[in-house]
Amino acid sequence: MLSALVMSACGSGSSTSSSTATSAASSGSASAAGQPSTATHLSFNANGTPNLKGLTFKIGNAAGSAHIGDTNVHDLVYYLKKWGASATQTNASGNAAELAVASGSLVSVSGPVPAVVDAGLVIFGPNQARLDDVILAKKSIASLSDLKGKKIAICCVASPDEVLLTAALKKAGLTASQVSILKTGASTASFNALVAGQVDVAFVHSNAVPKAGPNFHVLGVGATILPQYADSFMGAKASWLKSHPAMAEAIDLAWLASAKLFNTNEAAWVKHAASYTSNADTTAQYQAAWNELRGIQGWPVSKSIVSSSVIAFNLGVAKQQNALKGPGLNPQSQLQDLTPWQNAWAQFSAHESAY
Repeated sequence: MLSALVMSACGSGSSTSSSTATSAASSGSASAAGQPSTATHLSFNANGTPNLKGLTFKIGNAAGSAHIGDTNVHDLVYYLKKWGASATQTNASGNAAELAVASGSLVSVSGPVPAVVDAGLVIFGPNQARLDDVILAKKSIASLSDLKGKKIAICCVASPDEVLLTAALKKAGLTASQVSILKTGASTASFNALVAGQVDVAFVHSNAVPKAGPNFHVLGVGATILPQYADSFMGAKASWLKSHPAMAEAIDLAWLASAKLFNTNEAAWVKHAASYTSNADTTAQYQAAWNELRGIQGWPVSKSIVSSSVIAFNLGVAKQQNALKGPGLNPQSQLQDLTPWQNAWAQFSAHESAY
């Protein structure tokens, strides 16, 4: 997922909701402490966290196996269970997890925009809110404006690399004709070309940065070049969101709790990453991964990371790259339900210390 493939077509699609019930967060009413929630109404404990006893969440993750970069999905499930729910995470390659949600065997999935919406699902919350692509450059290149006349490696066209390159050149006041572009076919090949001296700059995944050595540095990251360009979102069936609005809100609350943990508690995140990946790496490697992932700013605790304009931008990129072939070409109003996210944010921001 961390390297999943997800222009400026950021129209202002309307925020629609198929939810028919409001939560305590949106209605302003206080739920009796200790009362269990239902699919349509969240009950909250005295500290503001939801009581999810009796609810079952089957979460899908678009990844073939447990990967350090998906620890936040693991932590989302961790919080659902901590709040009393029965919750599981299922990893699946390609679009298998999205199709499992569409068939009803899972309730929601974290996945890239094309796979989510083309499976007929609706975006209702964030997953990894930023790309993990970075611009790695020779030390002699101090800023984006220094790219003029330089040789730049990207993996390929119709990729995040190409989208970020266009944005980076625009920030630098340059055009593609003022640089030399090498299409390598893969992020690892771009990295190797940079280290071998074949190019001056390479667009690579963030996990390549520690391997580069002292002669190279990060010139820019996706989070600052195109902060609205997301790696992935949470998706579910429209019919499920209509009949289970409180459960969708709970998933978004669990995302916010996991994001807060990532940003504020390195030790806990490292422990969870080791548990999720069955201690496949050393503690030092998990700590290095946390620092690397913190650098891409992928899980900001901010309401603005999910909005009609953000979703419109990501749909626009997918359309530009001809990545949408089916239901994803439907009007944006049919592809999003922002009510769970808005309600979750209201509850979280009012009781953040409990999360």
